[in-house]
Amino acid sequence: MKIAFLGLGRMGSAMASRLAQDGTLSLVVWNRSPDKAKPLTDLGARAAADPAAAIEGAEIVMTSLLDDASVEAVFHEGSPALAAMRPNAIHLGLTTVSPDCGNRLQALHAAHATRYVSGPVLGRPDAAAKGALVQFLAGEASAFAEVEAACKAFAVRTVALPGPAGAANSQKLCVNFFLACQLEAMSECYTLGDALGVSREALAGFFAQIFAHPGFKDYAARMNQRQGDGANGFAMTAGLKDVRLIRDAAAKVHCPVDIADVVASKMEEAVAKGMGGQDWSAVQEISRLRAGLSSQAG
Repeated sequence: MKIAFLGLGRMGSAMASRLAQDGTLSLVVWNRSPDKAKPLTDLGARAAADPAAAIEGAEIVMTSLLDDASVEAVFHEGSPALAAMRPNAIHLGLTTVSPDCGNRLQALHAAHATRYVSGPVLGRPDAAAKGALVQFLAGEASAFAEVEAACKAFAVRTVALPGPAGAANSQKLCVNFFLACQLEAMSECYTLGDALGVSREALAGFFAQIFAHPGFKDYAARMNQRQGDGANGFAMTAGLKDVRLIRDAAAKVHCPVDIADVVASKMEEAVAKGMGGQDWSAVQEISRLRAGLSSQAG
Protein backbone atom coordinates (compact mmCIF):
# COMPACT_ATOMS: atom_id res chain seq x y z
CA MET A 1 0.00 0.00 0.00
CA LYS A 2 1.29 3.45 -0.91
CA ILE A 3 0.61 6.20 1.61
CA ALA A 4 1.25 9.91 1.11
CA PHE A 5 1.76 11.82 4.35
CA LEU A 6 1.48 15.61 4.24
CA GLY A 7 2.65 17.65 7.25
CA LEU A 8 5.65 16.80 9.41
CA GLY A 9 5.19 18.83 12.57
CA ARG A 10 5.66 17.17 15.96
CA MET A 11 2.60 14.96 15.67
CA GLY A 12 2.94 14.38 11.96
CA SER A 13 6.57 13.33 12.23
CA ALA A 14 5.80 10.91 15.05
CA MET A 15 2.93 9.27 13.14
CA ALA A 16 4.84 9.19 9.86
CA SER A 17 7.83 7.59 11.60
CA ARG A 18 5.61 4.74 12.76
CA LEU A 19 4.34 4.28 9.20
CA ALA A 20 7.88 4.38 7.81
CA GLN A 21 8.85 1.51 10.09
CA ASP A 22 6.01 -0.66 8.77
CA GLY A 23 7.63 -2.83 6.13
CA THR A 24 4.32 -3.49 4.37
CA LEU A 25 3.84 0.16 3.41
CA SER A 26 5.39 2.48 0.83
CA LEU A 27 5.56 5.98 2.30
CA VAL A 28 6.01 9.32 0.54
CA VAL A 29 6.16 12.45 2.68
CA TRP A 30 5.87 16.18 2.10
CA ASN A 31 6.32 19.21 4.33
CA ARG A 32 6.50 22.92 3.65
CA SER A 33 9.93 22.96 5.33
CA PRO A 34 11.79 20.20 3.41
CA ASP A 35 14.43 19.70 6.13
CA LYS A 36 11.82 18.03 8.36
CA ALA A 37 11.61 15.15 5.90
CA LYS A 38 15.18 13.93 6.50
CA PRO A 39 14.44 11.79 9.59
CA LEU A 40 11.73 10.09 7.54
CA THR A 41 13.91 9.50 4.50
CA ASP A 42 16.52 8.03 6.85
CA LEU A 43 13.84 5.49 7.78
CA GLY A 44 13.20 4.65 4.12
CA ALA A 45 10.44 7.06 3.16
CA ARG A 46 10.65 9.11 -0.03
CA ALA A 47 10.34 12.91 0.09
CA ALA A 48 8.25 14.74 -2.51
CA ALA A 49 8.71 18.31 -3.70
CA ASP A 50 5.02 19.21 -3.46
CA PRO A 51 1.72 17.68 -2.30
CA ALA A 52 0.63 16.58 -5.78
CA ALA A 53 3.89 14.71 -6.35
CA ALA A 54 3.48 12.96 -3.00
CA ILE A 55 -0.13 12.01 -3.71
CA GLU A 56 0.38 10.58 -7.20
CA GLY A 57 -0.61 6.89 -7.10
CA ALA A 58 -1.29 6.82 -3.34
CA GLU A 59 -4.13 4.72 -1.99
CA ILE A 60 -4.36 6.76 1.22
CA VAL A 61 -3.38 10.42 1.67
CA MET A 62 -2.94 11.48 5.30
CA THR A 63 -2.84 15.14 6.27
CA SER A 64 -1.43 16.36 9.58
CA LEU A 65 -1.44 20.10 9.00
CA LEU A 66 -2.13 23.03 11.32
CA ASP A 67 -5.77 24.03 10.92
CA ASP A 68 -8.75 24.47 8.57
CA ALA A 69 -6.95 26.98 6.38
CA SER A 70 -3.80 24.91 5.92
CA VAL A 71 -5.74 21.78 4.96
CA GLU A 72 -8.05 23.63 2.57
CA ALA A 73 -5.09 25.43 1.02
CA VAL A 74 -3.98 22.00 -0.22
CA PHE A 75 -7.38 20.46 -0.93
CA HIS A 76 -9.88 22.70 -2.70
CA GLU A 77 -11.78 22.69 -5.96
CA GLY A 78 -9.25 22.68 -8.80
CA SER A 79 -6.20 22.16 -6.59
CA PRO A 80 -3.29 20.08 -7.94
CA ALA A 81 -3.47 17.86 -4.87
CA LEU A 82 -7.11 16.98 -5.48
CA ALA A 83 -6.43 16.36 -9.17
CA ALA A 84 -3.54 14.04 -8.28
CA MET A 85 -5.77 11.68 -6.28
CA ARG A 86 -6.74 8.58 -8.18
CA PRO A 87 -10.41 7.51 -8.23
CA ASN A 88 -11.61 5.97 -4.95
CA ALA A 89 -8.42 6.97 -3.12
CA ILE A 90 -8.83 8.02 0.51
CA HIS A 91 -7.98 11.34 2.13
CA LEU A 92 -7.62 10.81 5.89
CA GLY A 93 -7.63 14.09 7.81
CA LEU A 94 -5.65 13.69 11.03
CA THR A 95 -5.70 17.40 11.89
CA THR A 96 -8.04 18.78 14.55
CA VAL A 97 -10.20 20.96 12.33
CA SER A 98 -13.70 22.39 12.69
CA PRO A 99 -16.67 20.07 12.05
CA ASP A 100 -17.68 22.32 9.15
CA CYS A 101 -14.27 21.88 7.57
CA GLY A 102 -14.54 18.10 7.87
CA ASN A 103 -17.93 18.15 6.18
CA ARG A 104 -16.70 20.46 3.40
CA LEU A 105 -13.80 18.12 2.68
CA GLN A 106 -16.11 15.11 2.55
CA ALA A 107 -18.36 16.89 0.04
CA LEU A 108 -15.34 18.01 -2.01
CA HIS A 109 -14.01 14.47 -2.31
CA ALA A 110 -17.43 12.95 -3.02
CA ALA A 111 -17.76 15.29 -6.01
CA HIS A 112 -14.31 14.20 -7.20
CA ALA A 113 -15.01 10.42 -6.89
CA THR A 114 -12.55 10.13 -4.02
CA ARG A 115 -13.26 9.40 -0.35
CA TYR A 116 -12.74 11.47 2.78
CA VAL A 117 -12.51 10.36 6.40
CA SER A 118 -11.95 12.64 9.39
CA GLY A 119 -9.59 10.82 11.73
CA PRO A 120 -8.40 13.17 14.51
CA VAL A 121 -6.26 11.52 17.16
CA LEU A 122 -5.94 11.76 20.94
CA GLY A 123 -2.47 11.87 22.45
CA ARG A 124 0.78 13.78 22.31
CA PRO A 125 3.77 13.12 20.03
CA ASP A 126 5.35 10.78 22.59
CA ALA A 127 2.20 8.62 22.51
CA ALA A 128 2.25 8.68 18.70
CA ALA A 129 5.87 7.51 18.71
CA LYS A 130 4.82 4.53 20.83
CA GLY A 131 1.84 3.69 18.64
CA ALA A 132 -0.50 4.50 21.52
CA LEU A 133 -2.91 7.08 20.05
CA VAL A 134 -6.69 6.81 20.11
CA GLN A 135 -8.42 7.82 16.90
CA PHE A 136 -11.97 8.86 15.98
CA LEU A 137 -13.22 8.05 12.48
CA ALA A 138 -16.21 9.52 10.66
CA GLY A 139 -17.11 10.20 7.06
CA GLU A 140 -17.00 7.74 4.16
CA ALA A 141 -17.64 4.45 5.99
CA SER A 142 -16.48 2.32 3.04
CA ALA A 143 -12.95 3.56 3.76
CA PHE A 144 -12.84 2.73 7.47
CA ALA A 145 -11.34 -0.76 7.16
CA GLU A 146 -8.49 0.46 4.94
CA VAL A 147 -7.84 3.41 7.24
CA GLU A 148 -7.80 1.25 10.36
CA ALA A 149 -5.35 -1.19 8.76
CA ALA A 150 -2.92 1.64 8.00
CA CYS A 151 -3.40 3.57 11.24
CA LYS A 152 -2.67 0.60 13.48
CA ALA A 153 0.95 1.73 13.12
CA PHE A 154 0.28 4.69 15.43
CA ALA A 155 -3.22 4.16 16.89
CA VAL A 156 -3.83 1.51 19.52
CA ARG A 157 -7.59 2.02 19.23
CA THR A 158 -9.97 3.47 16.66
CA VAL A 159 -13.54 4.54 17.37
CA ALA A 160 -15.82 4.56 14.33
CA LEU A 161 -18.64 7.11 14.59
CA PRO A 162 -21.87 7.39 12.59
CA GLY A 163 -22.68 10.50 10.64
CA PRO A 164 -20.75 12.87 8.40
CA ALA A 165 -17.01 13.48 8.67
CA GLY A 166 -17.50 16.43 11.02
CA ALA A 167 -18.80 14.04 13.70
CA ALA A 168 -15.24 12.91 14.42
CA ASN A 169 -14.08 16.52 14.67
CA SER A 170 -16.93 17.34 17.05
CA GLN A 171 -16.00 14.35 19.19
CA LYS A 172 -12.37 15.46 19.32
CA LEU A 173 -13.33 19.02 20.29
CA CYS A 174 -15.46 17.75 23.17
CA VAL A 175 -12.57 15.64 24.48
CA ASN A 176 -10.11 18.51 24.09
CA PHE A 177 -12.54 20.79 25.91
CA PHE A 178 -12.48 18.38 28.85
CA LEU A 179 -8.67 18.25 28.75
CA ALA A 180 -8.33 22.03 28.55
CA CYS A 181 -10.69 22.45 31.51
CA GLN A 182 -8.72 19.96 33.61
CA LEU A 183 -5.47 21.77 32.81
CA GLU A 184 -7.06 25.04 33.88
CA ALA A 185 -8.38 23.46 37.09
CA MET A 186 -4.97 21.99 37.93
CA SER A 187 -3.33 25.29 37.01
CA GLU A 188 -5.50 27.23 39.44
CA CYS A 189 -5.19 24.54 42.12
CA TYR A 190 -1.38 24.52 41.99
CA THR A 191 -1.36 28.31 42.00
CA LEU A 192 -3.74 28.53 44.97
CA GLY A 193 -1.68 25.89 46.75
CA ASP A 194 1.50 27.90 46.30
CA ALA A 195 -0.24 31.04 47.52
CA LEU A 196 -1.48 29.16 50.61
CA GLY A 197 1.82 27.37 51.17
CA VAL A 198 0.56 23.81 50.70
CA SER A 199 2.60 20.90 49.28
CA ARG A 200 2.82 20.74 45.51
CA GLU A 201 4.02 17.14 45.82
CA ALA A 202 0.90 16.18 47.76
CA LEU A 203 -1.28 17.81 45.12
CA ALA A 204 0.64 16.03 42.36
CA GLY A 205 0.13 12.72 44.13
CA PHE A 206 -3.59 13.42 44.41
CA PHE A 207 -3.88 14.28 40.73
CA ALA A 208 -1.87 11.22 39.68
CA GLN A 209 -4.15 9.02 41.77
CA ILE A 210 -7.48 10.51 40.73
CA PHE A 211 -6.58 10.67 37.04
CA ALA A 212 -5.64 7.08 36.23
CA HIS A 213 -4.83 7.74 32.55
CA PRO A 214 -1.04 7.98 31.96
CA GLY A 215 -1.52 11.27 30.14
CA PHE A 216 -3.13 12.89 33.19
CA LYS A 217 -0.42 11.51 35.45
CA ASP A 218 2.15 13.06 33.15
CA TYR A 219 0.38 16.42 33.23
CA ALA A 220 0.15 16.30 37.02
CA ALA A 221 3.93 15.75 37.20
CA ARG A 222 4.66 18.36 34.54
CA MET A 223 2.62 20.99 36.30
CA ASN A 224 4.01 20.11 39.71
CA GLN A 225 7.57 20.56 38.40
CA ARG A 226 6.50 23.47 36.17
CA GLN A 227 8.01 21.79 33.12
CA GLY A 228 6.66 23.71 30.18
CA ASP A 229 9.03 22.24 27.59
CA GLY A 230 7.12 21.65 24.40
CA ALA A 231 9.59 19.31 22.70
CA ASN A 232 7.38 16.25 23.24
CA GLY A 233 4.25 18.12 24.19
CA PHE A 234 1.22 19.81 22.68
CA ALA A 235 2.17 23.35 21.74
CA MET A 236 0.34 26.27 23.32
CA THR A 237 -0.47 27.67 19.86
CA ALA A 238 -2.09 24.36 18.88
CA GLY A 239 -3.99 24.25 22.17
CA LEU A 240 -5.25 27.79 21.63
CA LYS A 241 -6.35 26.88 18.10
CA ASP A 242 -8.34 23.96 19.49
CA VAL A 243 -9.92 26.04 22.26
CA ARG A 244 -10.98 28.60 19.66
CA LEU A 245 -12.51 25.81 17.57
CA ILE A 246 -14.35 24.62 20.69
CA ARG A 247 -15.75 28.10 21.33
CA ASP A 248 -16.79 28.53 17.69
CA ALA A 249 -18.52 25.13 17.61
CA ALA A 250 -20.30 25.90 20.89
CA ALA A 251 -21.45 29.30 19.65
CA LYS A 252 -23.07 27.72 16.59
CA VAL A 253 -25.29 25.60 18.83
CA HIS A 254 -25.82 28.43 21.35
CA CYS A 255 -24.03 26.56 24.15
CA PRO A 256 -22.15 28.68 26.73
CA VAL A 257 -18.64 27.36 27.50
CA ASP A 258 -17.47 29.85 30.11
CA ILE A 259 -14.40 27.88 31.16
CA ALA A 260 -13.25 27.81 27.54
CA ASP A 261 -13.34 31.62 27.57
CA VAL A 262 -11.07 31.66 30.64
CA VAL A 263 -8.68 29.12 29.14
CA ALA A 264 -8.54 31.02 25.85
CA SER A 265 -7.72 34.31 27.57
CA LYS A 266 -4.83 32.72 29.45
CA MET A 267 -3.49 30.92 26.40
CA GLU A 268 -3.71 34.12 24.36
CA GLU A 269 -1.69 35.89 27.04
CA ALA A 270 0.83 33.05 27.09
CA VAL A 271 1.29 33.20 23.32
CA ALA A 272 1.64 37.00 23.48
CA LYS A 273 4.42 36.52 26.02
CA GLY A 274 6.39 34.21 23.73
CA MET A 275 5.20 30.89 25.17
CA GLY A 276 3.56 29.62 21.98
CA GLY A 277 5.99 26.74 21.58
CA GLN A 278 5.65 25.52 25.16
CA ASP A 279 3.34 22.70 26.20
CA TRP A 280 -0.20 23.94 26.77
CA SER A 281 0.04 22.89 30.44
CA ALA A 282 2.42 25.85 30.86
CA VAL A 283 -0.75 27.97 31.03
CA GLN A 284 -0.10 27.55 34.77
CA GLU A 285 2.53 30.27 34.46
CA ILE A 286 -0.17 32.77 33.48
CA SER A 287 -2.23 31.74 36.51
CA ARG A 288 0.85 32.36 38.66
CA LEU A 289 1.54 35.69 36.98
CA ARG A 290 -2.02 36.88 37.61
CA ALA A 291 -1.74 35.74 41.24
CA GLY A 292 1.43 37.78 41.76
CA LEU A 293 3.63 34.67 42.21
CA SER A 294 6.96 33.98 40.52
CA SER A 295 6.30 33.06 36.93
CA GLN A 296 8.24 31.89 33.91
CA ALA A 297 5.93 33.91 31.68
CA GLY A 298 7.71 36.68 29.83
